[in-house]
Amino acid sequence: MLDLLTNALGGGALGVLLRIGNGFFETWRADKESKLKIEEAKAMAAIAADKAAWDAFTASQAQATPPSNTPGWAAAILTLFRPFITLLLLIITAVIFFNVTGQEQADMVDEFQFAAMNCIGWWFGDRMVRKK
Repeated sequence: MLDLLTNALGGGALGVLLRIGNGFFETWRADKESKLKIEEAKAMAAIAADKAAWDAFTASQAQATPPSNTPGWAAAILTLFRPFITLLLLIITAVIFFNVTGQEQADMVDEFQFAAMNCIGWWFGDRMVRKK
């Protein structure tokens, strides 16, 4: 009887148990590999996003540089246009804000902050869109 049980366990039953264990190991290994590939893809996406941001910044800086054949006074106007228009926006915003009643100020705060910060961010900030 003992001989029959050991032969059965040594043959088919042990093979089935080893096959089940091997299946669990293969599933675990495939899961680890897929997680590693996902992390690698995320890292590559972050690298690509950083490269795109630097490329956009470089292009923006190159575009802001006046052409070499531009007269000095025109180059100065071109160079100072964005800072001037932003400063003008901030001055107009401050004048309007401080010359209205308290309730009107409360109604205008969010809109002015949004407009002013978008303009400043557009002229001087990072123009790349990021997903939050």
